[in-house]
Amino acid sequence: MKLKKNKDNDVEILIVEDSPTQAEKLQYLLEGHGYTVVTARDGKQALAAAQRRKPALIVSDVMMPVMDGFALCGEIKRDDRLKDVPVILLTTLSDVRDIMQGLECGADNFIRKPYEEQYLLARVDYLLMNSELRKNQKMRMGVEIYLSGQKYFITAERQQIVDLLISVYEEAVHIGEELKARQRELTHSNQSLSGLYRVAQGLNRAVSEREVCEQALEHALELPGVQAGWISLWEDGAFHTEAVRNLPPALLGAGAMEGLCECRRQFLAGDMDHVTSILECERLAKAQGDTQGLRYHASVPLWIGDRAQGIMNLVGTEQGLFRDDELETLYGVGHQVGVALERARLHEHLEKLVEQRTAALTAEIAQRKEQEAKVLRLNRIYSVLSGINTTIVRVRQPQELFTEACRIAVEHGQFKMAWIGLLDSEGVNVTPVVKAGFEDGYLDHISLSLRDDDVDGCKLVARVLREKTSVVCNDIGTDPQIARWRAEALSRGYRSVAVFPLLTGGKTAGVFALYAPETGFFDAEEMKLLTEMAGDISFALEYIEKEARLNHLAYYDVLTDLPNRTLFHERLGQALVQANRHRRRVGIALLDLDRFKQINDSLGHGVGDLFLKAVAERLARCVRDGDTVARLAGDEFAVILADMRHEDDAAYAAQKILDSFAQPFHVAGHEFFTSASLGVTLYPLDDHSIEGLLRNADTAMYRAKEAGGNSYQFYAANMTSLAHGRLALENDLCRALERNEFLLYYQPVVSLTGGHIVGMEALIRWQHPQRGLVPPGDFIPITEEMGLIQRLGEWVLRTACEQCQARRGAGQTALRVAVNVSPRQFQQPDFPDRVAAILAQTGFDPALLDLEITESLLMQNVEATLKAMRKLSVLGVQFSIDDFGTGYSSLSLIARLPVDTLKIDRTFVKNMTGNTDDLNIVSTIISLAHSLKLDVIAEGVETTDQAKLLRVLKCNKIQGDLFSPAVPVWQIDQFPQENKSPWV
Repeated sequence: MKLKKNKDNDVEILIVEDSPTQAEKLQYLLEGHGYTVVTARDGKQALAAAQRRKPALIVSDVMMPVMDGFALCGEIKRDDRLKDVPVILLTTLSDVRDIMQGLECGADNFIRKPYEEQYLLARVDYLLMNSELRKNQKMRMGVEIYLSGQKYFITAERQQIVDLLISVYEEAVHIGEELKARQRELTHSNQSLSGLYRVAQGLNRAVSEREVCEQALEHALELPGVQAGWISLWEDGAFHTEAVRNLPPALLGAGAMEGLCECRRQFLAGDMDHVTSILECERLAKAQGDTQGLRYHASVPLWIGDRAQGIMNLVGTEQGLFRDDELETLYGVGHQVGVALERARLHEHLEKLVEQRTAALTAEIAQRKEQEAKVLRLNRIYSVLSGINTTIVRVRQPQELFTEACRIAVEHGQFKMAWIGLLDSEGVNVTPVVKAGFEDGYLDHISLSLRDDDVDGCKLVARVLREKTSVVCNDIGTDPQIARWRAEALSRGYRSVAVFPLLTGGKTAGVFALYAPETGFFDAEEMKLLTEMAGDISFALEYIEKEARLNHLAYYDVLTDLPNRTLFHERLGQALVQANRHRRRVGIALLDLDRFKQINDSLGHGVGDLFLKAVAERLARCVRDGDTVARLAGDEFAVILADMRHEDDAAYAAQKILDSFAQPFHVAGHEFFTSASLGVTLYPLDDHSIEGLLRNADTAMYRAKEAGGNSYQFYAANMTSLAHGRLALENDLCRALERNEFLLYYQPVVSLTGGHIVGMEALIRWQHPQRGLVPPGDFIPITEEMGLIQRLGEWVLRTACEQCQARRGAGQTALRVAVNVSPRQFQQPDFPDRVAAILAQTGFDPALLDLEITESLLMQNVEATLKAMRKLSVLGVQFSIDDFGTGYSSLSLIARLPVDTLKIDRTFVKNMTGNTDDLNIVSTIISLAHSLKLDVIAEGVETTDQAKLLRVLKCNKIQGDLFSPAVPVWQIDQFPQENKSPWV
């Protein structure tokens, strides 16, 4: 507790306040007004102090620890010595209960916190002045008070109640005035905050400097008292007005917003670090014209960090548009505008950077794509080069080289089309020899020549041929060189084309053309690589030609162009290997010209050489395609007779050669009659080695010469006699048809289920005048080699139809008849018509005719075979596949053909009862036939066990000696009709 006395006034006031700061403030106020002040921290301490020394007045806070103000006041008023001491309670008067509690405890006055100092001093002076008067007028009275719906009854001194009510009234009036001022302040603040919020909101949407300034001004005009405004930005060393709003006419004139003014000078001086309220705007004061009463403005710096960017001037008619706190807020708004301006500049900068970067990236991407496409094209070209170079190393034929080059260009180079053409011998026209890709007839109507007058000629090809250089057209759609064929090219997807010359020996041999699906494909790098490729092909072509010439010289006789001794030995070795594999025979004939030395000596070597060439040509015409004629030396020739089935084939070939010398030779104006001597040996009968065979042939040739020439001799004497027998047989065959020496026999076809005859097969026999009955196996192969098989086959078909028709005319039961047809006969284009004619001429029912063909025939020229069979099937003729299982055929093809029956070859039937493999084959053929809905006939059935087993396997029919061998047609009708078969 602290006690102070005033020198002039001994009035002591007790202050009760638990807040040291509030206590010191109040003490300072009262002491400054001349009072002595005593202080206490709480009500209990204050009561003790008052009891020790009676104060003139007590000023007490209400809310205190230990003893609050209401309790203290009550104790004071109950103390007889102290009860006349006035008590002022400091309270917020926030509740009615505070007032009632103050009245109940006897308080003399209330002062609301926070208090105004003058008001508090006035209440203190008032209470102290009237304290003596109140002592004489003390009167206690009861008062019933209704507050906030509750009733209170207060007993106090009248003056105390009056003072307290006056205090409450004054406070109420004071509070009302404060509330009104506060309401006006709040309204003003709300308008300001709303405007500032809209400023901030508008800044968020602005993306450019002008938009930031426009938005800031637009919403700043919503602030109280602000009627106009403008924003000046400092950029590049000068002010420029970025945005204006509601400027008076005086400021709208030219130059009115230019130049310096007070706010701009402060900005340049660096003094605008806060919002400045200009008392009177210099620019408005100096303006000429109507200012609409606008005189004052606040200058808001637009700043970010330590850098100011410009000024926002907000103009009004009243001085002091904004309070200090609003100026501080506006300073913050200036920062927001500054940040927005910086953000807008950054945005605009970023936009430009993005635009520049986007443009750069777009250009870079385009460049990269172009580079990638170029790399891809180059990779394709390198792939083509690699593939073609690999091909060059491997191939040895120009056609194969061209084929592979075009294929690789299309597949690896992804060209739309590629073709290679060769120049003719006259050097005028180019003929395409290979093409690949999508061509679709494009080259069919283009003339590829050097002729300038050819309207359909391709100018690109003509230039390549004429100039021996590459020619490119990188845009077919516009290049006049290809205008004639533009539409055709574009419709096939060609967009650019390059043509390259193929040179051999410095001369143009042909052209290589490449068509790309892109325009501008052939740039300098591609053309360089492709020209290199064309050069590689040209080199390879020239190398292949030279190699072919060298090979030809190494393996062929220079004079006659026949194989020489080296090639003869190679081919003979190959022929022996093939013969050994297929169990065939090979004949080797050595030929020496008779009296050639006289021709050479009398007419000279030149004529002798021409004569040898003529002999070579005649020998080449005497042999088959698979045979070889060679010149070994001088007038010595050799012949390889490959793939012979019979030994007497060699005699036939030798006689044919000798017969060719019966005609004279016409050489160089001379006519020569000459003959030859032939020595023939056979592999493998005479020897197994090439040297041994040639030695044997040479021995046989000298025997022929010793016999007088113009003859042939076999190495083995007995083979010579056999060969002569074969030749005699051939001569007899030529006359057999004219002499009617052929007969037809018929072998019955019997049902396995019923045991009766259901058909028969016509089989040819040869009734030779001296040899008797000759079986087919001895003469049919010879007729095929001699070309007689067609005539003989037609005779068999006609005779069978005539005899079977005569049999039916005699009242016999109709039976099916099967006739064998040779492949050579069937493959004649008019074969179906010949069969139809025979059927018509003989009157035989086509439905009773079976034509038997072999599996090998089915696989030759399938479409022609199918066409002929279908044509005959329409007539009713049926087909059987003879000797099924011994050849090779396609099951899918059999399913397509109009075949009715499969005939199992006798070789499988013969051993099936003792050989599991043959049994499985027979069972499989039967199952296969039934799955294809075909009948099955087993040939060569000779035993009851075979027949019974075939029946178990569900074979349909059989034929063979078990029932009957082949017999004349009249004996067929002598077989009993009832079932007497042992297998049924």
